[in-house]
Order: sequence, then C-alpha cells, then structure tokens
Amino acid sequence: MLYAFLALSPILLALAAMVVRRIHLSASRALLLSLLLTVVLALSVWQMEPSALAAFGLLGVCKALEVFLIIFGAILFLNMLRRCGYMEAIQRSFSRVSPDRRVQAILIAWLFGAFIEGTAGYGTPAALAAPLLVALGFPPVAACIVCLIANSTPVPFAAAGAPITAMVTSIADEIASNPQYVAQYGLSYEEFLSAATQLTTLFLGVGGILVPLMLIGVFLFLYGEKGRRFRDFVEILPFGLFAGAAFSLPYYLISVMGGHEFPSILGAVIGLALSVTAAAKGFLVPKHIWRFPDDPAEDPVRNIDQARAMPAWKGWLPYACVGLFLFISRVDAFGLKSLLQSVTVGWSGLFGVESCSYSFQPLWSPGLLPFGIFAVILGLISGIGVKDVGRVCLGSFFQLLKVFSALVFGVAMVQIMLNSGVNSSGMDSMLMVAAQALADLTGSAFPVISPLIGVLGAFISGSCTVSCVMFTSLQFNTALLIGVDPLYTCALQCAGGALGNMICINNVVSVAATTGAAGEEGRIISVNLVPVAIYVALVLAVALVVMY
Repeated sequence: MLYAFLALSPILLALAAMVVRRIHLSASRALLLSLLLTVVLALSVWQMEPSALAAFGLLGVCKALEVFLIIFGAILFLNMLRRCGYMEAIQRSFSRVSPDRRVQAILIAWLFGAFIEGTAGYGTPAALAAPLLVALGFPPVAACIVCLIANSTPVPFAAAGAPITAMVTSIADEIASNPQYVAQYGLSYEEFLSAATQLTTLFLGVGGILVPLMLIGVFLFLYGEKGRRFRDFVEILPFGLFAGAAFSLPYYLISVMGGHEFPSILGAVIGLALSVTAAAKGFLVPKHIWRFPDDPAEDPVRNIDQARAMPAWKGWLPYACVGLFLFISRVDAFGLKSLLQSVTVGWSGLFGVESCSYSFQPLWSPGLLPFGIFAVILGLISGIGVKDVGRVCLGSFFQLLKVFSALVFGVAMVQIMLNSGVNSSGMDSMLMVAAQALADLTGSAFPVISPLIGVLGAFISGSCTVSCVMFTSLQFNTALLIGVDPLYTCALQCAGGALGNMICINNVVSVAATTGAAGEEGRIISVNLVPVAIYVALVLAVALVVMY
C-alpha cells in the first residue's frame, strides 16, 4: 500500500492544493507542484533514467499543445465574432422569439449554450449566455444557475471535441501497446475514440432530454410564485421535453454517424432550429406567459436602432461556414480529409527511448482549420484592421494562459506516471500500481464511482479536459484489473467531467463575475448540487443497463 500511496500522491496533492481552503491554489499551480512531485518519485522510487523522464515529459508537453491549439482557435473565433459585432445580432434574434422566461431560458441557456460549447467551450457558454439572460431581465443568480446546469451534456465535445480528444490522447500509448488490452479488446486509437464518443453521448443523451426541465424546475422553485410553481412547471413540461429531445437525439445519432467533432455543434443547430420554430409558432408553448415579478416593461435588447443593426442571418453566417467546413473536411467523399491529414510532424525514439514517439497533423486540427484561420479572415473582411486582429489574437492567448499551463503540467505529469514503467527498478508504472490498489479496494463496483471521479476532477480543476487528462489512465488501468472493458469507465469519466461543469469553481466564479452575481458563488454551487446528483444517477442507470 505504501507504493500505491506514493503513486497516487501527485494526484492527491493536486486535489488537496485546489480544494483545501487554506491552500486553494489555481489548477495550474497545483498541477505544477504535482508534476514536480511526479518527477522526484519517478527518479528516486521508480528509478527512471533521466533521458526517459525528459522524453516522456516532452511528449506530454506536445500532447498538451495539440489540445491547446484547438482551445485557442475556438476562443479566438468567438472573440473575433464579438469584436466584429456578430454576437449582438445573435443575441437580438433570441429576444424576439418568445416573452416567456421559461422558453427564453431553454432556448438561450440550453440550446444556444450547447452551440457555443460545441464551437468554443471552456466556460464560454455560461459566460456568454448568462449575461444575455440578464440583459433580457433575468435575476443574475437565476441566469447563472440555469446556464451552468445547461452547460453539461454538450461539454465532452466542446471546441469540436477537444475534451474527448484529450481523454483518448492521454491513453493513446496504452491503447496501442498494453498487452492485456490489445489481447482482450484490441481497438485502435480511432476505433476507441469513435466508440467512446458513442457511449458518452448515450450516457449523457438520455439525461439530456430532462436537462431543460431540471433548469426550469430549479429557477421556478427559487423564483416562482408560491401556489403556482407546480402548475407553471407542468405547463412548460411538453416544450421542455421537446427541446431536450430536439438536441439529445441528434446529439447521439450524429456521434454514431459523424464522429466526435459534431455531436454538440450539429445537435445544437438542429435543436435550435426545431425549438425556435416551435416557439415562434406557439407549438407546445404555454398560453400563460411566465415572467419574473420585477420584470422590466420591455426587453432592453429590443431597444436598438434596427436600421443600423446587423441582420440575424449575417450574425449566424460565420458559424454556418465553420460547420460546413467541418462537415466537408471530415467526410471522405469530398477528398479534403486525406489532403489535410497528409502533413505530419513528429518524432520516434526521442533521446534514445524507443517507446517514445509522437506525430501530429496540424492542418487536421480544428484549432487551426477552421477556427484560427477563419477568425483571422473574418476580422480582415469585417474591416477592423490588421492591428485589431492582432490584438484579438494576443488577447485570446493571454485569456487562456492559465488553461495552457494547467494542460501542460497536467498532461506531462500523466505521461510520466503512465510511462514510469520504463525504469531500472522492475516496478510497474505509477498508474498501474495505483490502479491495482483501487481494483483491490473497490472490486467490481469501481464503475459506480467512475463518473464521480470525473465530477471531482472537473470541480477542482475547472475543466472536463483537465479532469480527463488527470484520471483517464487511472480509469483505464483499473478497469483492466477488475475485468471490465476500459471503454466504459473512460466514457463514464468523460461524462462525469461534463457534469462537474455545473459546479466547477472556475465556471461559477467566471459566470458570477460576468453577471454581477459576485459573492453568490456558494449559493449557486449548493443549488446546482441537486441536478448534478440527479444527472449522475441517470448516467449510472444507463451505463449499468448497457454494461450488464
């Protein structure tokens, strides 16, 4: 057990450093400490050669840069839209659909938030959708709560699939070379990614049908009129189920047919189109218009000079171009896929370590194409000038510095722990030792706690991606030891990481700051614990049916 404790100590240190109130370090600082501890343990206890340690550490840095490129491109594209005035047109388009606050919450928090999550992710949906709800007349705390609840189902496929890509990338070597896994299951990297995508959308998609009802139920309980709350909830029940299914069903089907880049983006596009049309036509929408007691007489977003305002179709056009490019470039029949994948950079046998190899296809990364290049083109054709385009690029990079450092430290730590079996001591890798201890402790019940590990990781780190980077190798190896297909525990890890976004500290602080609800973070987290618990139970129910 001593070696198991030492193997887990870098992860435990990261958890303690981020959670304990007297310490309370940021994810980047906590993971830096964990990385340093991992290096010390790898050299002293596991007796890794310095060349192997350096090789696998550098491998982790490169894998982190690969994921960061996707995040940076997505955020850059979003910031360019805001700078060029396209986001204002999108916001106005929602204010005209329905005056009912329940309908607005579903359309903006659930569906618009899902679309922003699919294209940008990393806290931007709540930070964009919540201020829009406040502008329409929502109390700040209500806007924060509903946007954070909604920012769950689409999360694994944020920024065209960055979190689930990071998850599978973190165990790519295990998938390819773990003897037990290759002998029993034998999925390639691409096959594992595809299967994990489908399982994750299944686990989250069933509960996703109910997410609109969860967020409406919570804010009606907090802000509804006593004696009418249940009636107000029942009135919106048909439209809530319709909007939930309008996203969740395409979300799952697209994961089966279109890969990991598309579920959240296209699911949201389809869900938005169906739900906005239904709301505009009055289909399933309650006749009774629900408003907050102190609602303003008019929606402030409506009070804009229409002659000078950008039309709604133009506001959505850049996103349409991104979606079209992603579709064309990911379908073999168009011939662009092979061209983009033809450019490869990497190495093999770094520092003389034969098992350390890496390859990257830069043109295939959605961070470069379409997000990054399209963002620059958009800025130039919008006439904001080369200097302003440069300022947006630089500002986007500095906006993500903490995410960048957390990813680098976290992925490097995991790669060293994962490959610490390349040593002169004869010991298994740190993660294998930790996995054996967890397997002995939990036995066949381990899958039940898999999503809770994901939730915890996202809560403390502020990111589903970082949660997956920290814990997926542990989930993978523990599953092998207890005789469970690691595909299931990894998918449960990703689903749990997504649900942790409802309560993760970074997201809560960010959305509270952008809506004027600073100081209410504790209340927001305590309220959202209930939908997290309900959703985790739904995920486990679906997973147990599928597995057994």
